[in-house]
Amino acid sequence: MFFMEYYRLKFFNSFSRIWFVCVKGLVSIYLIFILFACSSLRTIEIETAVLPQFPISDEVQSLALLNRSMTRQFTNLSSDSLEKILVNHKMVMDTVFRDSIAADTVIHIAAQALFNSGRFDVVVPSEYRINRDDSGDILNPLKTDIIQQLCIDYKVDGILILEGFNEQLKIKYDYRPLTAGGGFDGSADVDYKSEWRLYRPESNKPAIRFQVGDSIFWKSDSFELNDLYLQMPHTKEALIGGGIASGLKMAEYISPGWVKHTRYYFLTRNKEIDYAGNLIKENKWDEAADLWAKYAKENSKKIRSKVEFNLALTEEMKGDLDLAIEWGLKSYNTSYSNVTEEYLKILDATRKAKQKESKQRF
Repeated sequence: MFFMEYYRLKFFNSFSRIWFVCVKGLVSIYLIFILFACSSLRTIEIETAVLPQFPISDEVQSLALLNRSMTRQFTNLSSDSLEKILVNHKMVMDTVFRDSIAADTVIHIAAQALFNSGRFDVVVPSEYRINRDDSGDILNPLKTDIIQQLCIDYKVDGILILEGFNEQLKIKYDYRPLTAGGGFDGSADVDYKSEWRLYRPESNKPAIRFQVGDSIFWKSDSFELNDLYLQMPHTKEALIGGGIASGLKMAEYISPGWVKHTRYYFLTRNKEIDYAGNLIKENKWDEAADLWAKYAKENSKKIRSKVEFNLALTEEMKGDLDLAIEWGLKSYNTSYSNVTEEYLKILDATRKAKQKESKQRF
């Protein structure tokens, strides 16, 4: 009985292992089949524009940036002078600054960010400061005839002017008692506020006013005060940092952001057709579209459907959503694919969003 039970268990053990190997093999074959079936589908990462908080009319394609914020209250104290003030105040400061270098930084950073967004052509004239001899925060808007002349002089569609700028700087160095581990804590907080107007030359379009405000913060600690001081930004650096942040935030208000998406395209196993895949990887969408268009009337429905799908992608990337949907529908009708159906939904949603955007522009 003992040997019979032993061989029975051994048989079931062997059978179980054979069954496991068979199931594992079937699963592997199934996965290979799925991967093989989908091997013609490739992914590509693209970036699409996101509407800014204050989208500007497409009539304004170019801007000149000017600085009209410089009142009599503005100063340009050197870095050393500002550090002496901090030391004289026992490493504690809570002061409103109107620093001319920080204000100029706002202009140059905003200009660079607006240009880099791809939305605007940007000009910063060599004489970009509009002189003032007052101590007020913001003046009345410039008259239309002045704006018209500035647009002619700089060959732009609009004038973006920094009308006011100030920063409140809070710096504090504290001794940390031995019961808390000893050493020193340091913090620097810059609250920045800037006022802007976007002027257009048309008399029936009033200036658009923007108020930009936020803060940036630094914090560190060390056992030695000298080490902590080296880790923290100097006063001048903190003020310029506020100018950088203010310029970037202004640019974000009116220029689009960019979001990454995954898109698909098909390979056809025809080397001549599939070479277009190399072109789109190099962002050569027009060349890829021309190549795929040559094969848009292939006799094979499977190949023709894939080519039509790819042409839908190229038209989306070229900005023609109506034509993209038209090619997508052709692909869907030539040979149904779940990928095509889902892509058509994406294209339709994108088109509807674009239609809403056009009504929201200033």
